[in-house]
Amino acid sequence: MRTVKSNAKRQNLGLTVPVATRQARKIVDAVMPGVMATVESKLSHDLATDTATVVTTVTFPAMVGSRVRFELDGELYKLTGWWGSRIADSSIVITRKVR
Repeated sequence: MRTVKSNAKRQNLGLTVPVATRQARKIVDAVMPGVMATVESKLSHDLATDTATVVTTVTFPAMVGSRVRFELDGELYKLTGWWGSRIADSSIVITRKVR
């Protein structure tokens, strides 16, 4: 069997849901090792600025201290395309621009 290799270059699609989730998960695991946190991302759109966004929600047990929550938010802030974040007792929601 013969394999045909493509010479096409990979196209940079910008920020995608899997990439956003993977990046946030890596940070969560580093800041909150062993905490049963969930990381979910979805596509969204900011109508006011007509900008495509990815919204990532990190949910963790409420027993996590405020210092750790703010440390996690500070690390998530460093991600490319960061647009804004909201911190609650058991979650952080960050919004990032797709491009």
